[in-house]
Amino acid sequence: MSAEPSRILIVDDDEAARYVKRRLLQAQGYTVSEASLGRDAVVLAAAEEPHLALLDVKLPDVSGIEVCREIKSRYPQIIVLQTSAAFTGVADRTRALDGGADSYLVEPIEPDELIATVNALLRMRDAEQQAGRITRNLEQLVDERTHELAEANRHLADEIADRRQAEAALWHTQKLDLIGQLTGGIAHDFNNLLMVISGNLELLHEAFDGGAKLPPAEIRQLLGNAEAATEHAAKITQQLLAFARRSTLTEETVCFTDLLADSEGFLRRAAGEAIEFSCACGSGLWHCRVDPVQLEAAVLNLVVNARDAMPRGGKLNIEVINVSLDRTSNEVERGAPIGDYVKIVVSDTGEGMSPDVIERVFEPFFTTKEVGKGSGLGLSQVYGFVKQSGGHILIDSKPGKGTMLSVYLPRSVPLTEPSANADPDPRHAARGSETVLIVDDNEDVREVTAVIVRSLGYEVLTAGDAAEALALLHSPRGIDLLMSDIVMSGGINGFELAKRVHVLSPGLPILLISGYPADRGIEADEFPILRKPYRREQLARYIRAALGDPVVLS
Repeated sequence: MSAEPSRILIVDDDEAARYVKRRLLQAQGYTVSEASLGRDAVVLAAAEEPHLALLDVKLPDVSGIEVCREIKSRYPQIIVLQTSAAFTGVADRTRALDGGADSYLVEPIEPDELIATVNALLRMRDAEQQAGRITRNLEQLVDERTHELAEANRHLADEIADRRQAEAALWHTQKLDLIGQLTGGIAHDFNNLLMVISGNLELLHEAFDGGAKLPPAEIRQLLGNAEAATEHAAKITQQLLAFARRSTLTEETVCFTDLLADSEGFLRRAAGEAIEFSCACGSGLWHCRVDPVQLEAAVLNLVVNARDAMPRGGKLNIEVINVSLDRTSNEVERGAPIGDYVKIVVSDTGEGMSPDVIERVFEPFFTTKEVGKGSGLGLSQVYGFVKQSGGHILIDSKPGKGTMLSVYLPRSVPLTEPSANADPDPRHAARGSETVLIVDDNEDVREVTAVIVRSLGYEVLTAGDAAEALALLHSPRGIDLLMSDIVMSGGINGFELAKRVHVLSPGLPILLISGYPADRGIEADEFPILRKPYRREQLARYIRAALGDPVVLS
């Protein structure tokens, strides 16, 4: 199919000139129409929409420049070639071009020049139209592609959301599984301890019920077994609270040189034979005020974690040194407070960790080990202990380059410890004759506490809640000490009871008792507090201290 010939409109009041131009252009295959007046030219432009207007400047009715402006304002796609024999100066050509003409020829025009100019202008028009079509096609393609990308992004966002939801569900399931493993292990350990306690007590019951006379050494052995199991249960509870970062630490002044000397052999065995183990302490190590049991557990966790990072063997090093951090220290820039510390560094040549793993390594239950190989609790326990001790912990690690984990524990001035010659025999516990009001909503605990306090020589009154305690305080019987559990039912807890009593009887000594770690901090602020579980001798010292005697409580 041949292309439609270009249409040309000739506007000239000179009939001979129109004839010449028409014959030349028709010979080139163009379709030609004619007009002798400017107004007619505008009408034909509207009716025929020519591709090019060959427009003389000097017309009888209106200037060709005005006609050009009119055509261009209505039909900007029509090319206008302005011609003139009367207006031939530079200013004339400039005025015509400013009026919208695409080109300007001075008559008389050579036929070849006219044909060449017309052809060139039409090629330019075709090129512009082609470029316009290409631009429109590209814009359409861009719009379509943009829409496709938007749809793809929406689908991707939905997939990411679904994946995150699935990961969260999986993570929750894994946590439940790990909590199940943890609680199962705890139940197993506590059942064993309860077996020891109940078994020894049962043997004592049978001996007394049957009238058998047991030697004192055997009685002490049975009672000692039950007491040891009780202490073991208390340690398990403390480890659980350390994991929850809510434990009440039993702080002592610790010498790292002695502590590591005592535990190095155990740590070496924990590392295993495939690991090249070394341990070094700097000279003149400062003392720290920490819980030694939790400290040993933390170091053991770090050693086990380093060992597991080296399944094919490697080097594990423990180094303990004194460090002083100031505002120029790299550790301070990474979040450690300024001060003096004992720094414990546990380094290994294992697999190392990526930045993503380091960011989550202290999260409870987070682990990179295979299922069943780790609970994800070890480093969380270490972090909880260090933070509760006022310290800081940093990790330096890269995949394939090993790991260095640094624990900073604040320096402490050694305190005067109780005399090593103090008699631990419970029969020599501090005694008294004052009247003590014991408040506890647990009947079993209230009764055993009352028996212990009576055995120390005191008169004892008991109350099951705060309201009953307040009633007894208003009775004529004189009370020398209020001893209350903190967590109680009935709407008023022990701390609130203590504050009320302090207002009603400002001089009455008060001793609070709790096994719940969230009550930590009350002692330093208002009232002394004794932590459960406690021994008889420890309770005796706290009672004397609350009554004003100079007693060492550490």
